[in-house]
Amino acid sequence: MVPSEKRFNLVREILEKKGYELARISGSHHIFTKKGVLPVSIPVHKGKVKAYYVKQIEKIE
Repeated sequence: MVPSEKRFNLVREILEKKGYELARISGSHHIFTKKGVLPVSIPVHKGKVKAYYVKQIEKIE
């Protein structure tokens, strides 16, 4: 089952619970960082995040 688009606020909550914080915004890309891990870049359009990125975020531990 492929997840559908999610609102950015929900995606942000998921990442923050996993220890990430919003470091900066570059255009439509929101960059989240966590010490010792590569940054995560999430493109946001009209307040939503595409299903592909939601699926990738769910895999992060």
